[in-house]
Amino acid sequence: MQKLTSIFQKLITLLILPIFLWGASNRPLTLGITGVALKEDISSLFELKNYLTEHTGYRIKIKFARSYATMRHLILDGTVDIAYVCGATYLDLLPAKKVELLALPLLKGKPYYHSLVIARKGTPYRSLYDFREKIYAMSDPESNSGSLVPRYELRKHGEKAESFFKRIVYTYDHGESIRAVLKGFVQGASVDGAVFKAYRRNHPREAARLRVVQRFGPFGIPPFIMRKDLPDPVKVKLRNALIAMKKRAKGRSILEAMALEGFVAPGGFDYPNIREIKKALATPPDKGLKR
Repeated sequence: MQKLTSIFQKLITLLILPIFLWGASNRPLTLGITGVALKEDISSLFELKNYLTEHTGYRIKIKFARSYATMRHLILDGTVDIAYVCGATYLDLLPAKKVELLALPLLKGKPYYHSLVIARKGTPYRSLYDFREKIYAMSDPESNSGSLVPRYELRKHGEKAESFFKRIVYTYDHGESIRAVLKGFVQGASVDGAVFKAYRRNHPREAARLRVVQRFGPFGIPPFIMRKDLPDPVKVKLRNALIAMKKRAKGRSILEAMALEGFVAPGGFDYPNIREIKKALATPPDKGLKR
């Protein structure tokens, strides 16, 4: 009996100690934000931070990263605990076995989105392939919707993006890609459909001057991810707080500002078509792609 009591005490210690140490350290959780959110909408992102603090009890601070590559390093070195990233970035992080999915945003009731090709109204473009010898904006070299998808689609037609376009401009922010099209700095851009939806909501007059030329997808939506070594109760509180957002007035207001409908638990969610794109683009050009 004494032996069982000792085992029970050790088990309780293993379960409770990580939470005690986390609280005792008084270290805030760091939420990493990348180009999958409109950084111009700072107020909504800080409302999200405050919401998570209120409904988890953990202090949270925001860390912005200019590129997905930078965010990967911040996650791997432990600077960032949770992050809103591209699905392709999540896949890039998997080999290190340091992250897992926290929650998946919803669009039209499902965790999927599209890559959009956009241009100004009144322009003659009807598809991605009409932008030959034009200046084109991509958000980030590692972005699925903002770089990998257009590269993949061109590659399927025997084209390489660097020689197909007159010049590629990397904006490192989907919002900046949208503005580059509006201002005429570029003729077209590939952007995240969810970000474009948020931009249209926040800037209806400007967005009315744009049109969607072509859409590709659907693809698995950019997820919220977290470090694997976070204590399990911390993970549960974070996930439950995100999932419950659509049931709370403040949560719904934040979701509306981000042009999202809610969050769901990831379950066994995977990114098969993004995996396929990354694999295909890593294949030497002379091997070709299936059309």
